[in-house]
Amino acid sequence: MPALLMSLLLSLPLMAGAAPTEDQLKQELKQAEANKEMANQAQVVEALQSALNWLNEAKVSAGRTAEYQKVIDDFPKLTQSLRQELQNQPEKPPAISTDLSSAELDQQILQISSQQLEETRQLRQEQDRSRDISDSLSQIPQQQSEARNALGDIDQRIQSATAAATSSILAQAQLSALQAESAARKAKVDELELAQLSSNNRQELSRMRADLYKKRADYLDQQLQALRNTLNNQRQREAEQALEKTELLAEQSGELPHSISQQLQSNRELSLALNQQAQRMDLISSQQRQAAAQTQQKRQAINTIREQAQWLGASNLLGETLRAQVSRLPDMPKPQQLDRDMGQLRVQRLHYEDLLDKQAVYRQGRQDDGKPLTAAQQKILDAQLRTQRDLLNSLLSGCDTQILELTKLK
Repeated sequence: MPALLMSLLLSLPLMAGAAPTEDQLKQELKQAEANKEMANQAQVVEALQSALNWLNEAKVSAGRTAEYQKVIDDFPKLTQSLRQELQNQPEKPPAISTDLSSAELDQQILQISSQQLEETRQLRQEQDRSRDISDSLSQIPQQQSEARNALGDIDQRIQSATAAATSSILAQAQLSALQAESAARKAKVDELELAQLSSNNRQELSRMRADLYKKRADYLDQQLQALRNTLNNQRQREAEQALEKTELLAEQSGELPHSISQQLQSNRELSLALNQQAQRMDLISSQQRQAAAQTQQKRQAINTIREQAQWLGASNLLGETLRAQVSRLPDMPKPQQLDRDMGQLRVQRLHYEDLLDKQAVYRQGRQDDGKPLTAAQQKILDAQLRTQRDLLNSLLSGCDTQILELTKLK
């Protein structure tokens, strides 16, 4: 036997119960792959790779076991910390400063909206985690039985393989794979035991985290609503003040050319559109809160069905009760309607952009007889167009906000 093969054979573990280490297996695998003359090279490489895979599974199980043990050990401290966070979370946001500009309010709305999305995402994630824990509890006994049976089978196979382990490199590599599998099976048994022991603690922690995320999301929702109301009121107030000023100038100037009176009428219509847009935004916010409540209601119903599913065959009344709960669940917003609403908003946005682009043309206003405007008339027209530009920018920003918020309903 070549010296390399002999050294490889001697380096492999000879004790049936001693699982090879990861570093040892990697070294043996590297040598086996490099030695093209080795007998049964493909099978040896396959066995060593299998051993590495099993060791990796053992490592994953050990990591989960450590996490479960930490939950048990740290449970009092973790629950106390979460209770403190819940108590410290304020119920109502502070009043919005009246000194903030529209741009600053827009920026705050964007930031708060992003934070609320993150809290809502974490809330859903925590609810899913709690559901997964509940689902796993009914499966653990069967998994434990299967894991213990597999472990017993592996131990018997190791005993049978130990006697032949010194006969060839392939036999020893196969023994290493069995030893690694045994380590993985043992780690899995430990993992399942700790999963069962820690399940109540993990569920309680998950519930408390979900409560915290919901409280934060509700707080941010209130803050977001206050910011939007402040911004809408500010924009409407600015628009009304600008309109009053330009209308006063128009009244003082007597009869105005059509090119100016047309812009005055257009600004009145845009101001009305801005007011309607604010009302529409309030409606969307209300729909979001309703959708969040409905989603929570459906999740709770699904969790109830999952928990009671194993008893459906034993009770017709239980089945009827669950079906009644499902039938009372509210309908969620239809994506087709949301798509139509967003399509209409995009059409409106294009219209407002078109009006902005035409401002340069409007600025070249004329008398009804085609003569240039007087200096006083040009001043009124310029004021009208400045007001119109501000109104259009507010409407464009509002369209973008509505599209973004409607997307959250899908």
